[in-house]
Amino acid sequence: MTLVGPSLGAAVAVDFAVNHPEAVENLVLIDASVYAEGTGNLAKLPRAVAYAGVSILKSFPLRLYTTFLAFKGVSFDTGLDWVNIGKLHCLYPWWEDATVSFMISGGYNVSRQIDQVMQKTLIIWGEDDQIISNKLAVRLHFELPNSNIRQIPDCGHLPHVEKPDSAARLILEFMQNHSCQKKAQLAPTEEVVY
Repeated sequence: MTLVGPSLGAAVAVDFAVNHPEAVENLVLIDASVYAEGTGNLAKLPRAVAYAGVSILKSFPLRLYTTFLAFKGVSFDTGLDWVNIGKLHCLYPWWEDATVSFMISGGYNVSRQIDQVMQKTLIIWGEDDQIISNKLAVRLHFELPNSNIRQIPDCGHLPHVEKPDSAARLILEFMQNHSCQKKAQLAPTEEVVY
């Protein structure tokens, strides 16, 4: 399979690809959050304080602020729409418990696994990402032994949302190139007899 991981989902994808290499043929990492060292000191918070923090995470002011960080040049009206869409997952009855459990568990820390990824990998990055520096895209490209990097201009942290046509085109090209290379490797070679 080709496993696609945007943002923190990239850490999940790296972890899965390293621990189950037989299941993953290719990776696509989009504005990858793979260098955070877990949840840091948040793991040490008392549960009551963690729940208070989670309440702040779903607050309108914080959601509005992160929306304007995540997107490049979004209008205020569109930003409000994205705030509402971006907080939908917070409405699940189990979301607060799951988020607190994630924080207290220490979260994902896959930075030591990156050099173990052997799958062909496409790194897509919004050139204007204000959440995760595109310098980390370059670092990731150098640390992944079998990767290509593509940046999308005039795009923030969510290229698959903000510029879906561009992101889809890059993924399709990557998949087609990989498919052609794979076919070439599997094609029988002709022997020339003189």
